[in-house]
Amino acid sequence: MTNIERYDYAFDPDGKEWAARLLRRIPSDGGSVLELGPGPGAMTRVLLARGHRVTVVENDPEALEVLKTLGVEVIPGNLDGTDWLDAIAGRRFDAVMACDVLEHLRKPEDVLQRLSEFVAPMGRLLISVPNIAYAGVLAAMRNGIFDYSDKGQLDRTHVRFFTKRSIEKVLLDCGWAPRIWEANRVPVECSEFAWYWSALPGEQRQALLAGWQDFDVYQWMVVVTPSIDASAWELAEARGTADRLRDELQALTVVHQRERASLLEHQKAFSEAKDIIAKMQLEIKDLRTDMELLRTEKTAVEAELSALQAQPQPEPPPPAGPWLRLQRRLLGRADGA
Repeated sequence: MTNIERYDYAFDPDGKEWAARLLRRIPSDGGSVLELGPGPGAMTRVLLARGHRVTVVENDPEALEVLKTLGVEVIPGNLDGTDWLDAIAGRRFDAVMACDVLEHLRKPEDVLQRLSEFVAPMGRLLISVPNIAYAGVLAAMRNGIFDYSDKGQLDRTHVRFFTKRSIEKVLLDCGWAPRIWEANRVPVECSEFAWYWSALPGEQRQALLAGWQDFDVYQWMVVVTPSIDASAWELAEARGTADRLRDELQALTVVHQRERASLLEHQKAFSEAKDIIAKMQLEIKDLRTDMELLRTEKTAVEAELSALQAQPQPEPPPPAGPWLRLQRRLLGRADGA
């Protein structure tokens, strides 16, 4: 694998890839950018497309040939040397990018100390470095392995290793004030160390993870500014915070007004429902009263009927037999004589 193949990659500038997240830390106002060690220019192309004026410093011959076709200012130079510093002497950039670069330098402290000369007032330096404290690295070491490879955490061109604490210490010693940290979290199972991780017994994995929130941080990103600009940056950040709070307050006010209107509608509907329920309760009460009256009347009627049934009944008159009819005929005749 050639150098240019190792560092040439495609990504969605608006996606969640690490390169896209790094570029979102560069202000989108089309300012000037100094990019150190861009390789064949995967991120450089995005910066150009967003209207930035880009100057690159690169020493790989193949990458330089590609960069010259992009229309950027190209400065050939080894970052461990000083020729490139002389080439940009007296210039200032709105942003300087050293993404996955410092680990390749023998004396990154020297570069960091000089870079403050090239950052414009209220400018920034964007840095990303691999995290040697990644759980996958420790899993490999637990298996007795620390093998270099063509790319990744143990890229064979890495000569310096950093944790979050160690890169922060270097930055502070070199006159930089960290402003924003961001982590690139990669599940160990999805890394080049997956086999070493799975080879560990479960209890060893649990012991490594216990109380360790950053075990899956593959890379650290930090935005830093010169310490001498600390007061100006704090004021700008305070203003930015105030602006964000005002925007949030306005948004919350709109939501509050909408929810209040909805609440009033619900209260009106609730009041109307209460009136309807009260009327229905009165009707139910009247119906219950009518039912009680009907029950009382029914009880009285049943009692009267029972009393009538209890009285003795008169004997019915004897039926009119043939002798009674004959007697009536004889009497009739006698009355006629």
